[in-house]
Amino acid sequence: MRRPLLLVPVLLALLALVAACDKKKAETAGTPGGGSPEDATRESLALIRDGKFDLFWKHALPPADFDNLRKDWPRRNEAEAPMDPDDRAKFEAGVKRLTDPDAEKKLFADLRPTLVRFDRDYKDQMPLISGVGQSMALTAIDQAKDLTVPQKRQLREAVNVIAPWTQTVAWGDQARAKEAIGVLVDTARKAGLSTPDALHQMTFEQSMATWSTAWLGFKRLLDVYGLSVDKSFDSVSIDTLENSGGSAHVTITYTLLDKPIQTDATLVLLDGRWYDSDLLQRVRDDHARLAPPAPSATAPAPASTVAPPTRSPGAPVAVARGR
Repeated sequence: MRRPLLLVPVLLALLALVAACDKKKAETAGTPGGGSPEDATRESLALIRDGKFDLFWKHALPPADFDNLRKDWPRRNEAEAPMDPDDRAKFEAGVKRLTDPDAEKKLFADLRPTLVRFDRDYKDQMPLISGVGQSMALTAIDQAKDLTVPQKRQLREAVNVIAPWTQTVAWGDQARAKEAIGVLVDTARKAGLSTPDALHQMTFEQSMATWSTAWLGFKRLLDVYGLSVDKSFDSVSIDTLENSGGSAHVTITYTLLDKPIQTDATLVLLDGRWYDSDLLQRVRDDHARLAPPAPSATAPAPASTVAPPTRSPGAPVAVARGR
């Protein structure tokens, strides 16, 4: 029962990637910001849908913050804890299995007995398996410290939509499993990874390309089992509820498996462009955390002559209202 059970949280991981979806598949050159709150949000979602993550960041951040993000990228990798030898060996073995010349045949041969056993012994237990996965996902969302209130609300709604769907999928279908393995193998080969070090040593541009490969492969994988991410993107509507004083509150409504879900966001106006407040603040916080410490002065200045700290343009970012 182990592998079918693991399918549930894998599918639920989709919710962390799809914050919302775009109704208009508009072409964009990645110009930073947007002329209106709706345009800025719509362009961001179009870029996410198409896996153009390098252009997404350029669009979603003011130029100075985008430059900081690119410069900080190597420091992000350095800040990660090194992988222990056991995990490293498992990573390399897993990549090798997915990228071997006959990977599709070997993986399906290994999986086929599990599929047969699932249909024979565990198919009727899918409501229980789904319920366990749903409970685990909801607990993880509630305990997540890096999610905002509206993000948590949206993810809870999405989990409650996806959980019943997992009970209707023919997880033991061998034809679908073979197709899904083909997608996984193709995605792994395109990603071109071999070791954890190769992953951590990527430049910003290389990382964005790898993210794109993984994201597009993930969408194809879900399509195999009847969950279309692009259909959700096509369903979106964006409405501005409030726009005053350089701050705007927008709602984003979309359907997931034909069930409506709504989220919202606060955008701020900087130099004539609109930016998501939460995203911008997170990038600035990360930059402050990753930036090398300034050289200490030889002697502290008298308290009466210390100049007040300078403030970067547009800072602080407008605080998103609790929702």
